[in-house]
Amino acid sequence: AESRAAKKATKTAKGITMTFESPGGKVPAPQPETPQYAVRVAAESLLNATIELRGSQLDIVPIRKDAYGATCLVDGLRTPIEQMPAQQAVAVIDFFKAAAGLDLEDRRRKLSGTMKFGVGQTATHDARVTTKGTSSGLTMSVLINPESQVQRRVDELGLFPNQIEELRKIIEDGTGVVLLAAPPDSGRTSTMYAMVRAHDAYTSNVQTIELEPQAPIEGVRLNQFDPQADGAEFSTLVRSILRRDPDVVAISELPDDETAKTIARADHEHTRTYLSLRADSALAAIQMFCRAVGDQELAAKALRGEVAHRMLRRLSENAKIPF
Repeated sequence: AESRAAKKATKTAKGITMTFESPGGKVPAPQPETPQYAVRVAAESLLNATIELRGSQLDIVPIRKDAYGATCLVDGLRTPIEQMPAQQAVAVIDFFKAAAGLDLEDRRRKLSGTMKFGVGQTATHDARVTTKGTSSGLTMSVLINPESQVQRRVDELGLFPNQIEELRKIIEDGTGVVLLAAPPDSGRTSTMYAMVRAHDAYTSNVQTIELEPQAPIEGVRLNQFDPQADGAEFSTLVRSILRRDPDVVAISELPDDETAKTIARADHEHTRTYLSLRADSALAAIQMFCRAVGDQELAAKALRGEVAHRMLRRLSENAKIPF
């Protein structure tokens, strides 16, 4: 049903119906009967389909040598939109890159930029465009309204009252390492931001270490790791921040074993460290952390708790039918 809805949205979006704003200003609409016009229409069709399906992210990736596939994330589930020839897909990706102020000539490095778009004359949606070159071809993701996706607080994560009570005990302890585990696209970043907001950033030194900060948090310092910088190592940035005696640090990734060792050896009596991990279960996350540390006793001594979760779809109140 969702795939049919996507196709319907794609077909009904004929002509240019959207407004785009790049960091440099409004993106002008190309003239009809030009190749650029057809590319713009194709890009708008994909966004229309994503919005129609309540998608949070649009992705375009190569699926064969001569074809690309466009999909969107709906409640953490991948939903197909359409397939297109490789040449058309690359042209659409270039349109989004230009709208986000990215370098069109750079086909290899991971690039990220922002834009706005909306139906009609007003750009109402924020979007983060990320592109990267792979051995199969160029890939792109458009994250829609990224800030709104990480605005939840602890009591808005869908936990039961007894779970919230246990979680608050972990938060109030304020020491050691707490693992935040979830499968990909299951709200791991939303949970991390909720945990960070649970701490008072006015009376405590609260920081994050991320590849791409999702949204500003009042009073919290967001540290972004730049992998393109000379001599850049994630573990070095983590070590540098932990040595400054922060009260709370949230780390969005575990890219290497050295980062895990740095976290395990930190001062756990005065610093709470949240470590976000891609893992399918609570046990898998603990095993991952212990293997990366390389010393089970050291890893166990550092651990204070774990929050493992996955995203579940729930029927809306309007759609429920008792039986």
